[in-house]
Amino acid sequence: MSIVAVATAVRLFRLDFFSYGLDEILQSFWLHGTWRFFWKSIRFDAVHPPLDYLLGRTFELLQPSDWVRKIADVAWGVGTVAALAVLIRRRVGTPAGVVAALLLAAAPFHVRYSQELRPYALGCFLLVFSLIALDFFLERPSAVRLIALYAACLATAYTLYLAAVVLAIAGGGVLLEDAVSADSERKRRALRFLVWSPLFCLALFLGYLPWLPVVLEAARRAPPVASTPLTWDRAGRTVAFFGFSSRDGLPFRPVDLIFIALAVAGCVTAIRTRGARFLAVWSIGGFAVVETLWQLHPHWDATRRYLPAGLALPAVTALAFVSVGRSRIGRPLSICVLAIFLLLNGAALRSYFRDGRPDWRPLGQALRARPSVERLFTENQYSQICVAYFVVGPQWLYEAMTEGAAKTGRPILNLEGEIQRLTFSWDPGTTSWLVISSGTPAPDLRHWATQFRRTDFPAAEGAVLYRLDPAQREAALRGR
Repeated sequence: MSIVAVATAVRLFRLDFFSYGLDEILQSFWLHGTWRFFWKSIRFDAVHPPLDYLLGRTFELLQPSDWVRKIADVAWGVGTVAALAVLIRRRVGTPAGVVAALLLAAAPFHVRYSQELRPYALGCFLLVFSLIALDFFLERPSAVRLIALYAACLATAYTLYLAAVVLAIAGGGVLLEDAVSADSERKRRALRFLVWSPLFCLALFLGYLPWLPVVLEAARRAPPVASTPLTWDRAGRTVAFFGFSSRDGLPFRPVDLIFIALAVAGCVTAIRTRGARFLAVWSIGGFAVVETLWQLHPHWDATRRYLPAGLALPAVTALAFVSVGRSRIGRPLSICVLAIFLLLNGAALRSYFRDGRPDWRPLGQALRARPSVERLFTENQYSQICVAYFVVGPQWLYEAMTEGAAKTGRPILNLEGEIQRLTFSWDPGTTSWLVISSGTPAPDLRHWATQFRRTDFPAAEGAVLYRLDPAQREAALRGR
């Protein structure tokens, strides 16, 4: 319980310190408006299944603020810590379960996605919960336990695609391991489940039919980006993300060798430990399959896609600590290395809580303070969406799509990198504002904007706000 309390405290800490990022903003936009707008948005996006969105839509009945909206994700994150402890304790033993829970509670990658308004926290929780349900069913089969297993697996598939894929791998590892178990009863139950597994999969398929057309349509779309080969640099960034980095995209550092050594030792220990072999399948197989799927249909490069596979790493690493700590000589060494490991995690968390996520609110506040007659322009759609959320509010997208930009109360115009658009949109004699920030950069527009006075907002993903002075309008547009 003390580890769960620590996990809760860490995930609640500074929950309102940062603003939403782009993906969270989009999710909040979809939660506002009519049900028709909601379903149309998530079906068109199709990046994630609908369960987490539906729960979020229900939570909107309470009219929560931005940070309150994330409390549900905190709960799912804490639940994952507790669920992993239960799973590892049941299959490996109490010491391994306790250490696994401790490592996940302090893991920077898991803390971050337990504080984000996205489906990752719920998807990871349902993945681990499904494995617990499978372990309970193999321990003593019953109709109630089978229904619970089915519901958990189906809920996972309705929350996170890759969590469902990794669940199939990890669950298969559990079944195969138990099918060759020395426990004759466990072996018999696992083999029996494997024999009947086609029917179980068919039932899952039938339960997923309402969402299947969306998945198939999304799979037929052309990938938004080209695939990125698995280079040493990308592999290093992935290791750093699950090791001691405060955010995605940071390079591999020598200190991450500690994480690699413990993870490799843990995988070797898992392969040699009865009840833990599925962890090697879960981690190694999960990463391999996710990478393969990403190469076949690439999306934006983000290490978070490995989250369902990376969940196994704290459990694998815990096995290394427990294995070394079994001997009287190795126990002090294990405790010492564990303390160093947690200190490195603590340093990463400190960096994350200081500046690990964007904050668009100061920029939004500065623009809201300007008279409504002053027009707001953005370099690209990325900036437009982020600025609109914190200037107009979470209803902006619904109003813009159903009533038109003029009805949103404050038009925010996307220039799409084209300076000439200002010729028609920047009214003579009026002050306007231009936001340059993330997304696809427009070099010509960025260079052109440097002639105006600027205010930097580094926390807003490096955003720069330019004041388009009406006295400079004619000369600036004539010399563009």
